[in-house]
Amino acid sequence: MTLDVVIEDLVALRLDRTVRNADPLHGFVVAAEAVIDMEAPRFREVINILEAVSPSALDREYGAVREAMLTWARGDLLGARELLATSLRGLTGARALLVGFLAHMADFYLGDEEGMLKTGCDLIELRPTMSRRAAGLSEGLFSFALEECGYYSEAIASAERALSTNYDDVYALHAKVHALQSLNENLAAMATISSYSNGWGPEEPMRIHMWWHYAISLIGEGELDRVLLCYDLEVRRKSRVCAWEDLDAVALLWRLDLLGGEALSKMLAPRWRMLAQAWQAYPADSSYIFNDLHAAMTFAKVEDYCLFDKVVESCRARESPDFFHSVCLPLFSGIAAFVQLDYATAVRAMSPALKRRQLRVGGSKLQQSIFHWTRDAADYCLRGSKPRDHLSSHIHSLTKES
Repeated sequence: MTLDVVIEDLVALRLDRTVRNADPLHGFVVAAEAVIDMEAPRFREVINILEAVSPSALDREYGAVREAMLTWARGDLLGARELLATSLRGLTGARALLVGFLAHMADFYLGDEEGMLKTGCDLIELRPTMSRRAAGLSEGLFSFALEECGYYSEAIASAERALSTNYDDVYALHAKVHALQSLNENLAAMATISSYSNGWGPEEPMRIHMWWHYAISLIGEGELDRVLLCYDLEVRRKSRVCAWEDLDAVALLWRLDLLGGEALSKMLAPRWRMLAQAWQAYPADSSYIFNDLHAAMTFAKVEDYCLFDKVVESCRARESPDFFHSVCLPLFSGIAAFVQLDYATAVRAMSPALKRRQLRVGGSKLQQSIFHWTRDAADYCLRGSKPRDHLSSHIHSLTKES
């Protein structure tokens, strides 16, 4: 298998990690897959892989990518993004695809949708230098960037072009679903997920996340019983131990709790306890604010404020003081206040952070809407109104108001 094909498999989310055994440069691509997981154990794996690859064995271009990934794994994501942006200039073919993919993911985790769009445009210009498959994958990255910047019709058209090139491009399909949900086209989003030609078997990339999207559309249609069934049968059918799969579970249960009332909340309590067990080891090895916030939600729901505080303190030690105090701490405080039914404090704590044009905590706009939902649910409760009467028909649009 050539290195170009290995890189394409990475971007298609279909990398076979055993390729590392065949060639040191293939291991280099395995490190690229590990770094985008945004989890401390995978960061250590990246450092081990890349430190075993001598810089002298790499040409200048791959040497720069190695340095960017090491910078990322050591905790400087913004520095890594700058190195990747510099490296992308002048690259062609699979090398451009690799660097562009890493830059795209770095921008996603930084919450910089404009950066994603710039990278997407650069990759589109470089498609003539790529194989047909790589060019289609570049289009898929571009479609998600378009959606995150609010160009929904263009994102759908771009995703469909990508899928016409690579029928199994789950990232492009994911971008199309995002755009449909942004337009509150929930039935179309569910149909798109259901029609995916590969189906959603346990080995399919993004399987749990796509079921999460399906459930989000069910929320938009007011089908809370089916949402809970989707949670039990699919979202919690985990394929591996990782924060991303637990994160989708938290994000779904939290929304159900906001909408369902006291009876549903009692039904969800055992599920929250099981989720808390899954997150127990996380505070000692935290690595990323978006994961931190979802871990904190879980610990707040089971009233484990010892672990909640450990997450907050880990975040405080890792993030810059300005970002921690202006964004992270207000969100943590709002989450804790909301669970404790202190709705006035939740609104007061979260509102200034949520007025920022870019929240910069990572995640998609749809994923970030959970914080807007929480603040707005607290506001509705203060006004004596039920959150369910307001929130379920606004799956995505709340983020546009702030």
